[in-house]
Amino acid sequence: MGAIVVASLVWLTSIVNSHTQSRLLHLQADDAGVVVDEVVPTFRTPLTTAVEIADTSHGDAADVEHYVAAEVGPGSAHLFVSLSLWRLSGASPEELLATGPPSTFGTDPRALESTVARIPAPDTLTVVDLMARSPRHIGFAVESIGTTPRYVVLAQTEFPAGRRAAAPAASAFHDLEFALYLGRRPVASHLLEATTPPPLNGPTTSVRVPFGTTTLDIVASAQGPLGGGVLPALPWVIGALGAVFLVAAVVMTEWLMRRRRLAEYLARENLRLYAEQRSISQTLQTALLPKRLPVVPGVELAARFVPGDASADVGGDWYDVIRCDERSFIFAIGDVSGRGVPAANIMASLHYAIRAYAAQGDDAETILHKLSGLLDIGRDGHFATVLLGHVDVPDHRLTVVNAGHLPPLVVSGGDAHFVEMEPGTPIGVAQTVQYVPLTVEVPRGASMLAYTDGLVERRGEPLDTGLDRLRAAAAAVEYGTPERLLDAVVASLSDGVVADDVALLALRWTD
Repeated sequence: MGAIVVASLVWLTSIVNSHTQSRLLHLQADDAGVVVDEVVPTFRTPLTTAVEIADTSHGDAADVEHYVAAEVGPGSAHLFVSLSLWRLSGASPEELLATGPPSTFGTDPRALESTVARIPAPDTLTVVDLMARSPRHIGFAVESIGTTPRYVVLAQTEFPAGRRAAAPAASAFHDLEFALYLGRRPVASHLLEATTPPPLNGPTTSVRVPFGTTTLDIVASAQGPLGGGVLPALPWVIGALGAVFLVAAVVMTEWLMRRRRLAEYLARENLRLYAEQRSISQTLQTALLPKRLPVVPGVELAARFVPGDASADVGGDWYDVIRCDERSFIFAIGDVSGRGVPAANIMASLHYAIRAYAAQGDDAETILHKLSGLLDIGRDGHFATVLLGHVDVPDHRLTVVNAGHLPPLVVSGGDAHFVEMEPGTPIGVAQTVQYVPLTVEVPRGASMLAYTDGLVERRGEPLDTGLDRLRAAAAAVEYGTPERLLDAVVASLSDGVVADDVALLALRWTD
């Protein structure tokens, strides 16, 4: 496209230059025609004056000779090489005066009679073509106006063969080459004078100037640029600049293509590394989740982990159930802020720390206090929300401690409500914290649901709206197993797709 544009500009400027050159050539040729037209009277005026003198002096040859003496003679200083005066009163013309060498009219009666017969009207300059004779001449004839007897002045001008002309450097036509022809066509035998031997170089134009009973044909061509040197050089300048532009464009395009290929390679490499990182994080996250939940008499347990959108990085959601004795167990569900491998690493640390503290016999409140010393948002760049619960199965008693997590949901007899409790401070936000346990009695056959925020949070929507939606979905589930509760909740709130990872843990008392 660049080459086409540059070529088009070069072509257009060449056309404009050619048109301008042709236009200027026509204008200068027209000006040369005006100058030649001003010269024509120099031939006519002496002859018409001479015939008027003859008419008024009744053919006094002396008066006529005295008048034309300065105009007749050999060489370029004189206008005519010969001149004669004739009286037309009898059967044949009578010669009254002859100056200069013998003329064609004086030596050739037929030429004389033919010339007189060709005079169209008195006081009209009649031009006689004598170019075929040697030497080459042009003859002129002028007849007196309507007197008796009538008088005719005949003159000849000699044009040597190959006559050259030159325009002075100060002339307005020094940039032109021209050839001057007698007649309406540029015939070589009728060439009067020329700056260079015809044919002229380059494009030509012609101008015709009336010359008595015939015409003068001026053929002109330009020796060089008539409009200056800028316009002819413009196509070359545009071509050179266009070539530089094209080379620069090609180099820039090639550089951009290499940069694009590099960017595409880096993008593919980043995608591969991201996929590897996500795979590692997902593997780590999945490996930390319990392969199966413990069997506790009197209660049914079910858990679910729903990974988020594939375009999102892995998070730090997890759950766990730890058997304490024959009648009780501790459950944990949590979420680490941020995403990726760092969040998964912190999730692993908290997960194993909870198991270790629970193995020591620590209660839920003590475990949360100990976790607060393991994580610092200023140092680690992450914090975590954790919900710990101690379940006494035979007594249907649930004791929960909350570190900034969403409250659990209790479902019983077609009703669902959240456990109202202090949310507490997330792990890692502060080193000095206080967690207040809350114990609630749970009806026989009731279910409890713990979850992470990915289940209820939606962008641009208040959290209460998501919680209300969860409560309505859980309350609509008829009596059934925890698995059925999880299926119904996930299907109702996610439509099969969630933007963030979701961990859910459900339990139901069977006794």
